[in-house]
Amino acid sequence: MNFKLLALGALALTLPLAYQAVAVPASAAPVSAAAPWKVDSGHSSVVFRVKHIVAPFWGRFDKVSGNVQWDAAKPETASVELSVDVGSINTNDGKRDDHLRGPDFFSAKEFPTMTFKSTKVAKKGESKLEATGDLTLHGVTKSVTVPIEVVGEGESPFKDTRAGFEATFEIKRSDFSVNGYLPAIGDEVRIIVALECVKG
Repeated sequence: MNFKLLALGALALTLPLAYQAVAVPASAAPVSAAAPWKVDSGHSSVVFRVKHIVAPFWGRFDKVSGNVQWDAAKPETASVELSVDVGSINTNDGKRDDHLRGPDFFSAKEFPTMTFKSTKVAKKGESKLEATGDLTLHGVTKSVTVPIEVVGEGESPFKDTRAGFEATFEIKRSDFSVNGYLPAIGDEVRIIVALECVKG
């Protein structure tokens, strides 16, 4: 018996079966995801507006980080994940900032971050998006819908590609158990998030 011929025949039979086991049909190939972008913390801003007795008052958070998935050709594939360090609150008054970090307001030691994670993004017109997602503040998570403007996209002097986004929306702080000094300090808080993101 020619064992060499038998071995060659067995190999010829098993090769097509092995190929079938590992081959992936074209229809099963994964859909390409939107490109990743990293928030440039040094060129991004989170500011807020709240009524103090009779007048509007503005403050900001100095530390924001996060990631955005974005493809201008496929805006519906976008996603956003942001984290704001509430301990970085800055109202240009150190004593007031310490009070805001305390239990009357943010309880920053217990709840150090405010986060947003989108669950859906929809196109709402030229350079307009709408992101629905989970906003977590003071240990409470609520679903919010946020309008977003795509401000621009292009190459920077730093030899990278950047995209800009801006969102303005309002929340009631009482919905997140931040109840200190109501109603002398207003319940409705306007939040403006301006992001500059770097591709890759």
